[in-house]
This record gives sequence, structure tokens and C-alpha cells, in this order.
Amino acid sequence: MREIRLDYGKSGHIINLDNADVFFPCVQAALENPQKSISQKLHTPDFGKALSELVKGKRTVAIAHTDITRATPNHIIIPALIKELLALGILKENIILVNMTGSHREQTKAELKKMLTKEIADNYVCVQHNSFDYSTMTLAGTMSDGKPLYINSQFFHADLKICTGFIEPHFFAGFSGGPKAILPGLSDIESIMRNHNAARIASEKATWGITEGNPVWENIREGARLVNPDLLINVAMNTEERISAVFVGEWEQTHRKGYSFVKQHAMQKVDKAYDIVITTNSGYPLDMNLYQCVKGMSTAAQIVKDNGIIIIAGECSDGIPNGSHYHRILKMEKSPERLFDFIVNNPTTMPEQWQAQIQTRIQKKARVYVYSNLSDGEIREAMLIPCRDIEKLVRENGGSVAVLPKGPQTIPYIDNN
Repeated sequence: MREIRLDYGKSGHIINLDNADVFFPCVQAALENPQKSISQKLHTPDFGKALSELVKGKRTVAIAHTDITRATPNHIIIPALIKELLALGILKENIILVNMTGSHREQTKAELKKMLTKEIADNYVCVQHNSFDYSTMTLAGTMSDGKPLYINSQFFHADLKICTGFIEPHFFAGFSGGPKAILPGLSDIESIMRNHNAARIASEKATWGITEGNPVWENIREGARLVNPDLLINVAMNTEERISAVFVGEWEQTHRKGYSFVKQHAMQKVDKAYDIVITTNSGYPLDMNLYQCVKGMSTAAQIVKDNGIIIIAGECSDGIPNGSHYHRILKMEKSPERLFDFIVNNPTTMPEQWQAQIQTRIQKKARVYVYSNLSDGEIREAMLIPCRDIEKLVRENGGSVAVLPKGPQTIPYIDNN
């Protein structure tokens, strides 16, 4: 019997299984002093000009940071960056922090203090992007499809625009980080919905680890090119959620270097498909809600057999979230198959329909069980199956078993070539 610790909430969850294949990301050593590494990279970036050159003649600085649904170590990145800006003569009152919420909810003051540190949250202007409020946005330009792209005004009009973030494989955008800071992070809801529309999400290339030829990622890149932020600071993380690499510089080349590094460490070739795949959403904060846990389901779907079983262990301390766009969409039809058909045939894109589209597409392939703090009723309302004992469910069904204890930190794939 093998003891396996699943990343679940803040404390984890232990399961004991016989004859399971367990897949972890490649080992990455943590940086001994990530703050020092960030500081050094700001002076000697991977690409483009150093921060000392970029600040010349600039008065106002906007720093975009990820929201609470991402595992980005903002509490390390943001203070290190601000320390350098202050040393270079930028005044404290001329620095603003912009939360890249995309279509997500804004954060509470307590959450901002936890994300950014109390010192930063209490002493700097913290702006929460609202993609639904066009009065807070500015037209950045017109996309190739003739549609306008609006961007958070306080970020767009800053003299120096800096994007920060965390690079990991993404289940339909290829990789996180980089241009996603702009679209969807700081853009208007209509641009987000066009980027996430059913046709783009349906592309075979709109998946983990693919950028070129991925219609979702290429649209994201186009939006970032319209805004053209001055500097990108992205990090990679190891399985202990510590920074393993820092990438700083001109945003496009820097992101390419970063995701190439991440791809080598996170994506693993697997020889076969499995009857049962147990996965997570990498624990807190990434498993705060069921919406985010669709990513973990997608990870497992890469290697589950047709008509197999996926078990996702996600705490969901923030609920589905109840009352969210995703929650309302899940209640529009009585079965996953009917909801999938409705979404792909509906000419109108609804906020957060992409998550429901991917969830129901997975459910067309496999039965999806949820081990969670959600009630059985909430899980069934989301058209998923409650699981209160992972080991019992495995015993009752039998067959080959794969476990992804760290969820989307490990992206397995079967090479059919």
C-alpha cells in the first residue's frame, strides 16, 4: 500500500493505494534568494532595457499583478520591484498596483494584504480591474477581427507599464503569464468573451503547452501587442511553491524563454491511458472554487480512457462560486451533453461559458467525481458526481490507476506519433 499526499486546500489529503502510477513534475531547485534574483534581473534583464533605463523621464508607474486565484508569489515579486523603483527615484505616490482580475471577482482588503503584504496594501494605491465597467477603461486599439480592445485606464495611461505573473501550462491558452496580463487580465469583458468563444476553445490546439497555432493564445498575443507593456517579470515555481526561475525583460521574448523552461519541467510523456485518473487543482489558492478545478479535470482528461473515471480533489473553500456566471450556466441544461451542445451552437458568448464548455467536453469522455467540501447537492447541481471516499471509489471500480498529486503542475500527454 502506497501513501500518496494530494495537494488539497492548505493541508493536503492522504490516500493509500496499491498499484497506482504516480506522476510528479520534474524536480526544480528553489532559488536561494528570489528577491535578490529579481533585483539582479531588473538590472540585467533577459531581453531589452534594464529598469534603470526604462524609468528615465517617467513619472508614473503601474504594476499589474495576478489575482488571488493564481499562485503567483506577489508578496515576493511586488516588494522587490517597488524597492528598485524607489531606489531609482520613482515617488511612492506615483506607483499604483492593478489587480488583473479578468472576469473574476475583486479581492477584499484582507486578501490584498495577504497577496501583496500588509505594508504594500496599506501604503500604495491598489486598483481592482473591473472588466464590466467601461468607464474605467480606455480604447487600446482595434484587433484584426475589427473589434475594439479596451484596457484598464490607470494601467494604460501610466508612463511605465509593468506586468508580473507566474508561468505554468494553461488548459486552453497554452501557458499562463506573459500576454495574459493584458488579455484577459486587464481587458474588457467583450474582448475576454471573444477570446474565450466556443470556436476558439474547440480548437485542438487550444490546449496545454501550445502557443503557435493556438487561436486563443494568438488572440491574447495580439491584444498584448496593442498595449505593448514596457517590462515583464514572470517566475516559474517548483512543487514546494517556491520560485525556481525568474524571467525579466521585453515581454514577448521573455515570456517565450519562460514558457520554454516551464514546458521542459511540467509536461511528461505517458505510455498509456488509464481507467481511473485521480487529480487535484494544486491545492490552495488554486482549488478555492469549482470553476478553477476544471483545470485539474482537464489535466486528467489527457490520459483517461474513453468512458473512464476522473476524480478531482479540490477543497472549493469559495464554493462553485455560487451565483457566478459559471454557476448559472451549469444550471441551464439537465445534462452535460445538452449543455455542451447548447454552448457550441449558441452564437452569443456568455461570461465564463468556456469553463462549462471544457467541463462538459471532458464529461463526454469520462465520468467526473468530485472530492470536496462542497455539499453533494452543490456537486450534483454542477452535473458532477460526489465522492466522499477516494480509496473506496477506486476499489469498487478497479482497473488501472494514475495519480497526479499536484494537478496541473504536471501535464501528462500520450504521444500518438
